[in-house]
Amino acid sequence: MLERIAVTVMARAPSDERGKTRLVRSLDIADGAALRRALLLDTLDSIGDDRAFERLVAFTPESAREELATLVPGSVGLLAQRGDDLGARMRYAFDDLFAAGLDGVILIGSDVPTLPGWHVRRAVELLAADRDPLVLGPSDDGGYYLIGLRRPHPELFEGIPWTTPAVFAATCDVAARTGVTVRTVPPWFDVDVPADLRRVLDGHGVDEGGAHTLTWLRQRPELLLP
Repeated sequence: MLERIAVTVMARAPSDERGKTRLVRSLDIADGAALRRALLLDTLDSIGDDRAFERLVAFTPESAREELATLVPGSVGLLAQRGDDLGARMRYAFDDLFAAGLDGVILIGSDVPTLPGWHVRRAVELLAADRDPLVLGPSDDGGYYLIGLRRPHPELFEGIPWTTPAVFAATCDVAARTGVTVRTVPPWFDVDVPADLRRVLDGHGVDEGGAHTLTWLRQRPELLLP
């Protein structure tokens, strides 16, 4: 039985202009901070407040701690990211959380505003069911929106073609070569391009998640005109 599990959202501070640059450019908006904020808050809401696990935000840059502290609920812990690229930041997030005494760690991207909460609960169940699993949530673009481990596996973050459609397959290949059992939760989509925002607007109501993102979109209907 896992005594301590952390579900951790990997996020750039909304004020950091390096976040969601491709999406912001595609929308041709001057400032993406409000959109980044909405996506992060919706992702946290989608996780819920289940007492079976702890909730954290692993944030960057380190100077944004006060910004995140005023943004997220007080029950959500904060961890400064370290590392020069996405793979390193995820690897070190696992290292730091396991070093802090966690028995299981799940990382989630900050751009899945309509993620069903039961996907997270299922990931927790799968993490508890094996001694050394790799739990993945495949995303529609060939990557993954969720990854869970019970101990560090630095090899899973080395040589992966990040930001390409081959991320999920490459990660599974590394797991197969190193003898790590892969378990998956259902696929979902993250928000990378305007078409993904259209999916949020067309396919989901406020009661189904994404309330902050939907509010942001409905205040700017011209952005997603056909």
